[in-house]
Amino acid sequence: MSTSSAACPSKNGLENKFQFAEMNLRHTGNAERTLALVKRAVRMGYDSVVINIDVGDLMSNRCEEVHMDDDEPPKKKKKKPAGKGRFKQQADGIPEPFFIDPSKLDLSALEKAGKRFRQYSRLTVSLQDQALFHMLTHHEAVRKYDILAVRIDDEQILSTLTRKGDFVDLIVYDPTLTKIPWLTKGKLIMSCVENGIGFEISFAGALRDSSLRRQAFQNGRILMNMTRGGRGVIMGSGAEDVISIRAPYDVANMSLLFGAKPSDGRKFVAENARQILLRAESKKTVRGAIHVATMDNVPDALNDAAKGTALDRLKEVPEFAAQLKINECK
Repeated sequence: MSTSSAACPSKNGLENKFQFAEMNLRHTGNAERTLALVKRAVRMGYDSVVINIDVGDLMSNRCEEVHMDDDEPPKKKKKKPAGKGRFKQQADGIPEPFFIDPSKLDLSALEKAGKRFRQYSRLTVSLQDQALFHMLTHHEAVRKYDILAVRIDDEQILSTLTRKGDFVDLIVYDPTLTKIPWLTKGKLIMSCVENGIGFEISFAGALRDSSLRRQAFQNGRILMNMTRGGRGVIMGSGAEDVISIRAPYDVANMSLLFGAKPSDGRKFVAENARQILLRAESKKTVRGAIHVATMDNVPDALNDAAKGTALDRLKEVPEFAAQLKINECK
């Protein structure tokens, strides 16, 4: 018979000592700046951080720029013919995940509180084409990241994610846009949530610009409503500078401005974030298959002498020998 199994995430992983996660610290090419972001997040009480590289719209053929110094996602450009070779060239421009050196952090406060520091990598891509969707599901550069977030523009892509979104962890949007066509598609949104895909509200942009704040809050309220009180929703700063990071309980309080209930505030940086990270860990789990057959069913090409030798070798395994004796006594 044949069996296949997937191991559960390690007990030393998120099942143990997890409290809060900052799900969106943006790495824009400056290692020291990113280290400063992580240090700030740890001081504020986060035990898990996600370092995000946003490559924007791969269709604009700007992947080599890696969105390393802009404040906003790369602007759209006129789409070019999507040949197979062109997608490969663009995907090859996806940078390696970035991690900081934990030895440069002061983790004494976390350790004193019985928590353990964890860091995860995240890639954010603007997903606007079905052919690009197919490429992302198979490309090795994408698989190196713990979390894949996609920024979508229309209902069609959202519908596709409800059916083929196993490789996606988060759906994100520009919170300052006045029109997000898919944001009111509650049925499709909840289908994604039920399949384990989360939705992110990013607040750093709204903190920087008061003129955009009202629109960000309005879009957040729509998402909270469509997800029935924030099911599957996480809140990440999207910070590129330390002043944009907020402590976990400050984020919980801020969620009220996005339409959340006071009793639900904590889950956007805790329970919901944990589910996304557990999903990321499970994707990294090794899957295998075992085929079991009797010695009589060994292919004919293996002669009797070889069969005997193979059986003798198996008998050298203590567990196998013990099981063989038990069967002989039955």
